[in-house]
Amino acid sequence: MHYLKSFQNGQSRQVDYLKPIAIQYSKEIIAYIDNKSDFIVYDGKTKEKLTGFANDFKIGINLLAWNTGPIVYAWDNGKKRILTEFGGRYEVSDSLIVFEDKKENSIKAYYNGQIYDIYYSISTLAFPQYIGSNTIAYRGNGGVHYAFIAGKTVEIGVINDPVKYSPGVNLIAFNDPYNQSFAVAFQNEVLNVEETMVESYKTGYNTIVYKDRNRNLKGYINNKMVTLSSFSSFYEVFRNMVVWGENGVFYTYVDGQRYEIANYIPENYKLRDGIIAFRNLSGGVSAFFNKQVKVISNLRDAAFQVNGNTIRVQVNKNNYMFFKNGKTYQF
Repeated sequence: MHYLKSFQNGQSRQVDYLKPIAIQYSKEIIAYIDNKSDFIVYDGKTKEKLTGFANDFKIGINLLAWNTGPIVYAWDNGKKRILTEFGGRYEVSDSLIVFEDKKENSIKAYYNGQIYDIYYSISTLAFPQYIGSNTIAYRGNGGVHYAFIAGKTVEIGVINDPVKYSPGVNLIAFNDPYNQSFAVAFQNEVLNVEETMVESYKTGYNTIVYKDRNRNLKGYINNKMVTLSSFSSFYEVFRNMVVWGENGVFYTYVDGQRYEIANYIPENYKLRDGIIAFRNLSGGVSAFFNKQVKVISNLRDAAFQVNGNTIRVQVNKNNYMFFKNGKTYQF
């Protein structure tokens, strides 16, 4: 049988009796097109049929967008609304929907229950390339660059050269080719973090991690500048988590403290909300959780996924093991 099930609050729940045609999920909701082509959202308590037909759909945390022809809709924490009846392209991040309104030849954003005008054009409309959880970096009319951050727009300036933005939550980091500096846009200002451009940079939830010209790995984390490593071989950022490799050792930084996750670099690892799951040396699955490393499963080469702060390990074809908040469940 191809039941659609969810794991929540330590229990396995049956969402549907037939395998869906398409499905996407976050840590809070499941959106899917069922076997009858109905488009449905499940919020952990109830199922709601949103429409009998959806051309496409995209999902955030408690947010999703879909279209039926040119009409683009939003579902936000149980509330449904039309965003535009003349829609085109659209994208969904954690808490933001960016969409095209062809009637007005404009780009708009839905955030926190409101629709914001991003920019209008009298020529071909360019869809924003850099979209974060609640941020957008874009080039408007006249070559002026802007940052939309949690409902507010700040002007970055006229920049003729290409700019690679890294949009996170409440901030956007970028190398500024005009001032030859490394800068960060916040809601009300743009600040230089380094007086020279840096080698690379990534962002998360109120977090910036970057490698400077001397290859030092630095971070702006919880409103504090820190040096993470002088010998990092790689680094990754996801929301509030950061990991890196240093001299063949796997590290993370949590609450002002550096932690060794493993004395090797895992061949496979996944970062999510406050948790890092990785393939251990025995081929099983371990996790860094609550500032400790714990073995989740000794089953060799078992497939695993992480959603929110929950790890799912496939035991066999129809059985799974779940790890959440320090407890293990098996179904």
